[in-house]
Amino acid sequence: IQLLVGTDFSGTVLGTRVTQHHETPGLGDKIELRLSNWILHFAGKVIHGEDDTAFAVKKDGGEFDQFTGATITPRAVVNAVKRAGLYAETLPAQINNLPACEE
Repeated sequence: IQLLVGTDFSGTVLGTRVTQHHETPGLGDKIELRLSNWILHFAGKVIHGEDDTAFAVKKDGGEFDQFTGATITPRAVVNAVKRAGLYAETLPAQINNLPACEE
């Protein structure tokens, strides 16, 4: 599964789209916007750190629905979006630590 994830530096997800996948038709392919609006539920959600238990599928105690008969695909997407958001939070510090450019 390949995703495009937009987040701000404070852990808020701005949007998520699937750019490519090889999931089972009729099950895992519901991550595609053309088949389901499920992927739209990430917009506006805030990731509250690495231990945020709400940022998971409902089967794991989180707030995101899984599909009937398919939990692995939604779990993988939720986890990838969470990791992307957490990484984005580290970027300002990385940028501030870059050496100054000389003209």
